[in-house]
Amino acid sequence: MDDAAAWARIRERLLARGRMPALPAGWRHQSAMLSAQGYAYGGDFIVADLQESEGLLRTVLVDVCGSGESAVPAALQFAGALESLISVVPGDELLFDANTYLLRQPSDESMATAVQLDLELATGRYLIRSAGHPPALVWSAADRTWQVDSARGTALGVSETPELEETTGVLGHGDALMFYTDGVVESRCEDIDIGIAWLQETGRASYLTGWEGAAKRIIDRVDRGDDDRAVLILARC
Repeated sequence: MDDAAAWARIRERLLARGRMPALPAGWRHQSAMLSAQGYAYGGDFIVADLQESEGLLRTVLVDVCGSGESAVPAALQFAGALESLISVVPGDELLFDANTYLLRQPSDESMATAVQLDLELATGRYLIRSAGHPPALVWSAADRTWQVDSARGTALGVSETPELEETTGVLGHGDALMFYTDGVVESRCEDIDIGIAWLQETGRASYLTGWEGAAKRIIDRVDRGDDDRAVLILARC
């Protein structure tokens, strides 16, 4: 099998693991991803689990150290580990167990940032837990703006006791959450806060244009560079 075919199979395995589950009436989601230099695969991925009996959606957006093709094998392995953990490990232990997994990998570069969402679908109550990930954005239907969430934390795979920051809130009808990786907002020439402010404005324009394709419109506005890019939007109708 040639290299292109092998990479295509790896990409399909990673994308298959990253598909969000169908949500019940009243909720919707969309995502868009693009790897460094325009590849269709990289080190950003999503793992999700819908626990229907509890009315709970749990998702984790991950950014593995590295970019483009070089990050795919590590991302695929880590995605498999998280996929095994997400449905059986309590929410407050998930990222700690993910951190343990990375620390046990042979490479000194097995690091990742991650953001976890636990969402009660009946009430709209949510918990965001961040491990060194760029802050989530919260859409207010009343104000028609994206506000910056405060959860940050430290990356996984660096320390045996990562600092994981949490925030909580409630999504009302018309509200939404946006999660993204640092390739969307970081630039070698600008502070990340400038990038986040850019995303707030770009995300607002994209969201007000219409629901369909909002995540892709944001990705399309990001200059291609040396990092992978992913955007996930989850909204209450």
